[in-house]
Amino acid sequence: MSREQWLNEWKGKLSERDFRIAEKASRILLQNIAPNEEGTRWNPYRAITPSMSPQPNNPKDLFFPGIWNWDSAFHMVGVSRFDKKLAQEQMEAFFLFQKENGMLPDLIRLPMGGSRIEDYSGKPPVWAWALEQTDRRQPDDAFLAKMYPKLVKNEAFWRTERYSEKDGLFFYSTDQYGEMRDTYIRWESGLDDSIRFDDGVIEFLYPIDLNCFMVSFYRAMQYLAGRQGLTEEITLWKKRETDLTKKILSVLWSEADQCFWDWNFRDRDFVRVVTPALFMPLWVGIATKEQAAAVERFAKDPNKLYPCMPTVAFDHPKMNEHGYWRGPVWMNVAYFAIKGLYDYGFRETAMEIRETLLDWMDKDPSIHENYNPYTGRGRCASEFSWSCVFAMEMIFEMKP
Repeated sequence: MSREQWLNEWKGKLSERDFRIAEKASRILLQNIAPNEEGTRWNPYRAITPSMSPQPNNPKDLFFPGIWNWDSAFHMVGVSRFDKKLAQEQMEAFFLFQKENGMLPDLIRLPMGGSRIEDYSGKPPVWAWALEQTDRRQPDDAFLAKMYPKLVKNEAFWRTERYSEKDGLFFYSTDQYGEMRDTYIRWESGLDDSIRFDDGVIEFLYPIDLNCFMVSFYRAMQYLAGRQGLTEEITLWKKRETDLTKKILSVLWSEADQCFWDWNFRDRDFVRVVTPALFMPLWVGIATKEQAAAVERFAKDPNKLYPCMPTVAFDHPKMNEHGYWRGPVWMNVAYFAIKGLYDYGFRETAMEIRETLLDWMDKDPSIHENYNPYTGRGRCASEFSWSCVFAMEMIFEMKP
């Protein structure tokens, strides 16, 4: 199916606003296919870069001269709605660079960006989820059989290099030491300068979002194994999902605060910073109904995260609308949060936030990397691929 055929199927079924956004978002995704001429490391695959827009101070330099790890997984999910082959190429392109230990790098640069592979750290483990979403929309037995063993190898990396046998939870890390160590670990989280990680604590955290991503990893692996009739492997992945879920609910839930937090295992205390991450147990469906009801209060409180799910609560003393992950709205983490609320039945709250975000993305000719949480104005790179993906996810996965 072509993009045009897909859009025609939805014409008249979506509101005029939502159709405009779907048209714009899908067009931007195709515009952002990176150069893959001879000499490009992922040739011959058509990999989508986060943005092909130039930096305003130097038009010769792109904001994102390469392909990034979790961005590429999200791009796969987005284009799987209308182009199976292009979706598959996102995964094939990035997995060319899987290391022997199963790790996936953070970034592979275009020749104009130095043509480097940056593997000091990785990115959050979302590829299994991305393949599951793609296969559900565009089934392909041969592709699944090709990529499943690579995901098995990637899970072995997380379990060997990023997992505490003692506590049964996952953490972010790097094999680099020195003054850049904290920075590299932050980069692996994908949230870079998040207030959650201030004061050098990220090395000592069991992050709530990471551990929920691993639950989604194990759940996706059950689906992928089931598609191939691998009964024993379904059992293995189910056990790992169950064990991890029990640890999240026992260690990362604060009964006193009625909230999910990151746990600092060095200082034996929670990191009590209100961000969209606290809704991740809702996104993966492991919170109890009572826990979900308790955390919804943050989503509908104008002093916290209402009406746009910023990357930190409005009333946090370090909240900075001009920061990077320290206040602006990012569509990926906003989507995971509101989709969790939506799935647990808090649809009024979820849909009000959804409407705010879609209105922001509709009012501008472009779709941006992130958004000012007070004004809704687009920030940083324009024509940003994963914001396009999650605009479409909000439209098609969260129906009014």
